[in-house]
Amino acid sequence: MSDRIAFVTGASQGIGKAVAMKLAAQKIKVIINSRNKETLEQAKVHIEQHALQHDLLAICGDMSNERVREEIFAEVEERFGRLDILVNNIPGGPPDTFDTCSSQQMLDAFSLKAIAYIDSMKRAAALMKKHEFGRIIQIVGNLWKEPGGNMFTNSMMNAAIINASKNAAIQLAPHRITVNCLNPGFIATDRYHRFIENLMRQKQMSKQEAEQAVAADIPMNRVGSAEEMASLAAFIASEDASYVTGQQISADGGSMRSI
Repeated sequence: MSDRIAFVTGASQGIGKAVAMKLAAQKIKVIINSRNKETLEQAKVHIEQHALQHDLLAICGDMSNERVREEIFAEVEERFGRLDILVNNIPGGPPDTFDTCSSQQMLDAFSLKAIAYIDSMKRAAALMKKHEFGRIIQIVGNLWKEPGGNMFTNSMMNAAIINASKNAAIQLAPHRITVNCLNPGFIATDRYHRFIENLMRQKQMSKQEAEQAVAADIPMNRVGSAEEMASLAAFIASEDASYVTGQQISADGGSMRSI
């Protein structure tokens, strides 16, 4: 896969960074994106050092902005003439409930993630069709199937992304383009650590107590790592996963109880 081109959003930290590093280690040409220029450049240096690849392209920009998406995909086409792998990785909006959510908050959240995912998927697919090959990987989350009480908008938005991805997978399959959603459970990223800090404040817990409380609700009794998510994403991006499309794959230690 050394001739492949991959574009990973939200790649300055956490799952996105781990996925970019895993793909780069496989000698795939990786383009990384984030809104924060400083952390993006730091991630670029770190990935290059550990993946032994010294020509990563870092493009800073807010993927929730349509003009930014248009410019980035135009740059990818101009530089490489192709795109083989897209990893959409953008966090959702703030917590809310049915009672507290507002129309503006829902609009903002959908613009930030759902519309950005779908539009990026369309732009990527247009490039992938030229070479009749593509892997679109959506980092979503289990809220699409098991809604969280204080994550009303995010639960609804994840369900919309899953539905759109399934629909796109059917339409893109004849072009050898797969579309799959990876749904992480608790993964030890910066977001997880912020969740632990909030739990410590709200419940007056120590860090150890908060981490144990989270782990106790996971059948494997631990949180996952970004590297484990990256390994899964790398498989889905590979030639070996050519017959896997339209799927929702959870990596959550068995946390999701529904079938």
